[in-house]
Amino acid sequence: MVAKDTDKDGIPDIYDNLPNYPNPNQVTGKGTVNSAGGYPSFTPNVPGIQLPGLPPARYASPDEAKEWFKYLPTKNKAMYNDFIADLARKGIAKKYAQLVWNDAVGWTQSLGSTSGNPFEYLNVMDPSMYRAEGTGPKYGTQAVKDTRITQYSGSSAAQQINDEMERRLGRRATQAEIDAYTAGVNAAAKKEPSTYQGTTTTAAPKGKNTMGSTTSTGTQGTGFDPTMFARNFAMSRPDYAESFAANTFLGLVEKLLKDPNAIGNVVGS
Repeated sequence: MVAKDTDKDGIPDIYDNLPNYPNPNQVTGKGTVNSAGGYPSFTPNVPGIQLPGLPPARYASPDEAKEWFKYLPTKNKAMYNDFIADLARKGIAKKYAQLVWNDAVGWTQSLGSTSGNPFEYLNVMDPSMYRAEGTGPKYGTQAVKDTRITQYSGSSAAQQINDEMERRLGRRATQAEIDAYTAGVNAAAKKEPSTYQGTTTTAAPKGKNTMGSTTSTGTQGTGFDPTMFARNFAMSRPDYAESFAANTFLGLVEKLLKDPNAIGNVVGS
């Protein structure tokens, strides 16, 4: 008996979670022959695992995805902290982070899965699966504080100071000035992190909330704004005074050209 394959993608309908048309986001399964009985076996097609930083056509294997998260704190601390903060809001301790991630990877590769993004697992998971028994109440209110520091890349900092230098001095910044500004703006940003502070309340299952409910309330404070820092940096350049004087003189000349009779007002001012 030949297995039915509606969309002609080489994947029998019984294993294809999208049997009516090929799905470019799925990793095509490969049929093999069982040497013991001669019956065909099949690895079902599942979404490719998507990780931040990978090219669009590059998917990670389950092992690669787990290793990626294991070393994430050393490569992208901000993204790792965001993940830990999400777990905290669900009442899950940091020590379970790798376990949750491994399950998230497995979730993307399970039969019938339609998402290759492990982060989406946090939207459908049951938080109670990751709370140790006998370590305290599962439900209640806990304080949450999330502090984030903005780190400006070289290209971002260069754009900021070049725009300000052109506006104030009529020229672009030198490489030495860009390097000095980048170091300075990042040092200043560390002193003014953005903060979220509030509480998260986890309630027991009730009514339609069969998995319980979580409510977060808090205040988000703004962090460092580089606008004033860039302005002060540009105005501290040695040629700023000369540029300011030249622009002021040109402004007076332009005013006289528009209204020659205003010379008395210009001189008097």
